[in-house]
Amino acid sequence: MFETVLDFIARTNLFNFIIFAGIIIFLFVKLNVMGVLNKGTQDVAAKIDNSETAKDESEIKLKTIEDKVANLAQEVDSIIKQSEANAELVGGQILADANKSADNIKTNALKLIENKTGVMKNDIMRRASLASVEVAREHIINELNNNPELHNKLINESVEAINEVEG
Repeated sequence: MFETVLDFIARTNLFNFIIFAGIIIFLFVKLNVMGVLNKGTQDVAAKIDNSETAKDESEIKLKTIEDKVANLAQEVDSIIKQSEANAELVGGQILADANKSADNIKTNALKLIENKTGVMKNDIMRRASLASVEVAREHIINELNNNPELHNKLINESVEAINEVEG
């Protein structure tokens, strides 16, 4: 019967299978496949733990960011309202300063006009006075030339006035 079994094994591929299985078992033991598999399993487990830790940390960071972002809209609205209030305040101040400057310019322009008017009046009066003196001189010269007795009379009156002052 042992011969029959050996004959059966020799005619079939069972012998090759046994040799192949033996080589695989030998390599399995020699290469410490179980240790490698255990180490790989431990590495995968460690990576999973690390991934879960990283996931938890990421969720915490996400929650923190979501909390910040939730208040962001309110902060932006607050900043916009404050900016609008500042703009209105500055705009009002600019308008007030512009009105004040316009009033100062108007006042200065009126004063300048008054001064120029006074200068022109004085100039006109000076020229009118000079013209009047010139007309009067011409008139006196004409009167003296036309009436020689008047010339002598003026001389006598001048001499008498000088004598009174000296006397």
